[in-house]
Amino acid sequence: MTDIFTPAKRSHVMSRIRSEGTSVEGTVYRVLRRILGKKFRFFPNVRGLPGKPDFLIPRFRLVILVHGCFYHACQRHGHIPKTNTRYWTLKLAKNVRRDKTNENRLRKLGFSVWTIWEHALEGPRLEPTSSRLKRRFERMRDWRRKTIADN
Repeated sequence: MTDIFTPAKRSHVMSRIRSEGTSVEGTVYRVLRRILGKKFRFFPNVRGLPGKPDFLIPRFRLVILVHGCFYHACQRHGHIPKTNTRYWTLKLAKNVRRDKTNENRLRKLGFSVWTIWEHALEGPRLEPTSSRLKRRFERMRDWRRKTIADN
């Protein structure tokens, strides 16, 4: 199947795909704000860290990466397009390698790294994902209180 757009039009269409401020990131932002409230500060799209994580929560030394199923090659929903297969195979493999490298670099800097996949935020899956995140934060808060009390 050939592309329905001219190369110039395809370039324009692809240039409009955002790397930050996506609707998926907006969903995670709202979930974090609801869970953490105003007590905990968090920062979106932190440029000074490897891979420019989607969210940084300094108090917990935590970064949250929000991965789209296509561009980050989700095992469940990722796929290789039928056109320009060679390009996309190499591109998506490179993205996966880069993601792993950035996660390792962040961990070496002392950060916990959580990854949230796009498919975990869609429709009926949003509420269970929110609940899971809330439980993880509660465990982190309890752990922090216990660590501070021990000292």
